[in-house]
Amino acid sequence: MTSNDVPSFPWNGSDLSAWFRSWQRTWGLAPETLVQPVLPGWSFNINSNNSSAPQTELDVVAKHSYGRQIGRMADALAALVVERHGPHPSDRSLIDFLAMKEEIDLVKQDTAMARLERFKKDLELLREQDPSAYQQLRAALRAALDD
Repeated sequence: MTSNDVPSFPWNGSDLSAWFRSWQRTWGLAPETLVQPVLPGWSFNINSNNSSAPQTELDVVAKHSYGRQIGRMADALAALVVERHGPHPSDRSLIDFLAMKEEIDLVKQDTAMARLERFKKDLELLREQDPSAYQQLRAALRAALDD
């Protein structure tokens, strides 16, 4: 798609999830494959030199990325810290951990809001380009939100 191309929004009125997948592919909001270096020039290589079961590790990472694994562990650890020490622990390492977790949660919230703003703009574009498809999608979204 060039910068002068106007995206289309194929909507047949029946499969909302397929439309969302098409929308994501059009705008590239959720890549199917993500390669993100931790530091410039660094990458993770999983092989028999650094893993006792490299195929198992690859299968796990394919299902649950390292980021997802770390995020879930952070959620669980934060819950345990608060349960045991309250929301304002006295230990500096726990204070720092909870502060980091809060900052990460704010980043996640900010990026979610940015995605929603982009979605809103895309809906406005659809309303201008294809009012009939817009009305069908609007009805489907309302129905989905009412569930």
